Amino acid sequence: MKKVAVIFAFGTEEIEALIPVDVLRRSGAECDIVSVGGQYPTSSHGVTVKADKLVEEVDFNDYDALVIPGGMPGATNIAACQKVVDAAKQMLDAGKVVASICASPAVVLANACGVKNRKVTCYPAGDFIKMLSNCEYTAKNVTVDGNLVTANGPKAAFDFSFAVCEALDLQPKI
Repeated sequence: MKKVAVIFAFGTEEIEALIPVDVLRRSGAECDIVSVGGQYPTSSHGVTVKADKLVEEVDFNDYDALVIPGGMPGATNIAACQKVVDAAKQMLDAGKVVASICASPAVVLANACGVKNRKVTCYPAGDFIKMLSNCEYTAKNVTVDGNLVTANGPKAAFDFSFAVCEALDLQPKI
């Protein structure tokens, strides 16, 4: 069974986190909501979520994939968590799936993790696109570059989730 960590922080865009959780669980993956901000983080639109685990409790080596939602200030709060940043770098280097949506490809992957020379997309705001200067910005809803899956925002959440399933050789059951 594939094991996926979906990161959740105060200010995370709930659609970008919970749709992947739902689709991945329906597809047979073990999917943990991992919080970087306490057991009950509140999303960017005031939805409080009960995390399955706290970031301090997990060993990211046990996971096949890492999903990093966007939302502001969620992406900034995730980028401030060195354990998640290090895990994303290590998982990318190890060929494991790293998936990031909305602001997170820019704020977490490009800015905090230093991802370079990859095809990526993100929320189409100028400041985020500028952060991707060391990558090839595609402006697509979803972009897959090897083990890296990125998407541009809430409207792409289902296609993003399906791309993560495909990268993990899972069949979405939705």
